Amino acid sequence: MEAVIVNQEKTLILFGFSKLHDPSRAYSETMFELLDRVWEEVRNKNLSHKGINHVVYDTGQIVFAGIELISPSEENSLLEQRVIHFKKYAYCKHNGPYSELDKTYKKIQSVLEISGEDHQLPIMEIYGHWNEDESKLETEIIYILE
Repeated sequence: MEAVIVNQEKTLILFGFSKLHDPSRAYSETMFELLDRVWEEVRNKNLSHKGINHVVYDTGQIVFAGIELISPSEENSLLEQRVIHFKKYAYCKHNGPYSELDKTYKKIQSVLEISGEDHQLPIMEIYGHWNEDESKLETEIIYILE
């Protein structure tokens, strides 16, 4: 898929955990650590969810990993709520192995250069449902634009 700029408001209400990323580790390690905590809490509290992982890379090297819940989180849940709202964004869907996400990031960066748009953090990755066939994996990448 080609990268596009979308002039449409979007709001996501996510529930998960955040953490300062340790630069000596791969971002994927931080992401999986957080998602493991999210899914443990979801299972322990039997929370109803959409089953899609969201990862937010924010300023100050903060990583947030979470999910959308179908019904609000329980008061005694440890999950943090994070509202992401944007009015305009650059978007591209990656189909294939996670190891090739760089290609999709480059597509978005190219569209931003050509259009003269500036982006700001956070940047988001939204992971489709797991498939053992890596060629069928889907990851949406969103750059919030100013």
